[in-house]
Amino acid sequence: MEVAMKVFAAFSIPNPDAVKNKLEKEYPNDFREIGEGVFFIATRGETTRQVADRIGLGLPAVSSGIVVPIVSYWGNHAGETWEWIEAKRGVDGE
Repeated sequence: MEVAMKVFAAFSIPNPDAVKNKLEKEYPNDFREIGEGVFFIATRGETTRQVADRIGLGLPAVSSGIVVPIVSYWGNHAGETWEWIEAKRGVDGE
């Protein structure tokens, strides 16, 4: 049985270029930049800590920042953002 994808938000990143470089290597098809220093990352079977480490927010760090899982969401942003989250999580989070 395939593990469902989780989507994480990474934000408050003072060195977004370094983190984006890590994202392009670690999650080439599974991240979306939605603002300066704000990224969504989709992954299977990883913890928040594992995602943070892979994108350079752990040790050794390329930047500081915060990573949280997205378990629910609401807001006003480009439609493509919501479509991306839904596609990565599956309809209704399934």
